[in-house]
Amino acid sequence: MKDFHKRGFVDVDRLVEQIDLPTVFNYYGQSFPFEESKANVRIDCPIADCEPSSYGKLSVGTTVPYRIKCHTCGVSGNIFTLMWILKHQQPPTGGRLRGEEFNEIKQDLVAITQGDTVAAVQQTTSKTIAPKEVTDSAAANQPLAHSDSERIRSLVDLHRKGTTDLAEMTPAASRYFRERSFLTPEMCEKWNVAFLPAGNGTLQRRVIYPINGVDGQRLAWAGRDPDYEQQHQRWLKQRGKNEPMKFRFPSDKFFRRGLELYGQDRRRLEEPGYREAIEQIGILVVEGMNDVIAFDALEQPALGLMSNRVTEEQAHKVITWAQSLANGKVTLMLDGDANGVEGAKESLWRLAQETPVQTVVLKDDRQPEHLSADEWKGIKEKLIRQWQSS
Repeated sequence: MKDFHKRGFVDVDRLVEQIDLPTVFNYYGQSFPFEESKANVRIDCPIADCEPSSYGKLSVGTTVPYRIKCHTCGVSGNIFTLMWILKHQQPPTGGRLRGEEFNEIKQDLVAITQGDTVAAVQQTTSKTIAPKEVTDSAAANQPLAHSDSERIRSLVDLHRKGTTDLAEMTPAASRYFRERSFLTPEMCEKWNVAFLPAGNGTLQRRVIYPINGVDGQRLAWAGRDPDYEQQHQRWLKQRGKNEPMKFRFPSDKFFRRGLELYGQDRRRLEEPGYREAIEQIGILVVEGMNDVIAFDALEQPALGLMSNRVTEEQAHKVITWAQSLANGKVTLMLDGDANGVEGAKESLWRLAQETPVQTVVLKDDRQPEHLSADEWKGIKEKLIRQWQSS
């Protein structure tokens, strides 16, 4: 019999009865991808390395205890397992939640039933920044070239298997490159960006972007679905369908994205005009890889969060470089959509505790990669005046 009077006891069964699936998905920053009125639904498996089969994907029961089963990777369990894989994009250790893993999800469950949201949790856990370098080799991302696996080492030059020739791409990929004039063959060669044809693993039929360390060594690859916008529009019109995935990153088990910034290779400091551009407006922080490359085409250095929120480790890097290269100046320019605006508020709050920050708010859901040369010239001139008067 459960001891409800035991100090610290949490009746998780009772808490599970108080939550619903949309709230759980939203808590972990995921949109609720199906109709809750159905008794059992199938969605894309959140586990990063799971390739959906033609049969199954992830089966989710929509009533307590929310049983789940992936017919591809085999992960199964209840709401706790679902919460774990939504949060970590990997299965629990040993296939079941135990010990610290279970306690972690239990605390999330308590927070959800108390009305917390993702943003509230992040603010609560990051009221003060204690910047620190990642010195634990187990915590730092390891270069692909240092892997014991020959297959992983071979991924260092994965872009060589891709193409930047529009005639060799799928129609969606060709359109993707044509709509982004900054993705010229020269810029793609500089940034090792390419379209990866079919037959090349989990990133096939995607536009691939390398993620390098500060020392320039290859750490991972991200794949962008070139047909995402069209798929997303179709998804919006067809309720009940699974929301398409825009980017595919390695799972946290193999790569911790929040430790890195896109474009952080320190060798870029030697490029002509790089330091001077930073001195004018500070470290320019944007969201995505395309934003960084688009600004590079405009001769403006930028760093990408690969997200719409800055992590503690990313904030420390930005602040450190700003203080050493630009008298502490940071310019924040995230996407103009709702997620970008909310992420900018949180990122501003985190960064401004340690260093001066100017923000640029884009309107009408625009993204930095969409700015023309003339638009950026006007924005930059205004930023320079603001920094000079501050």
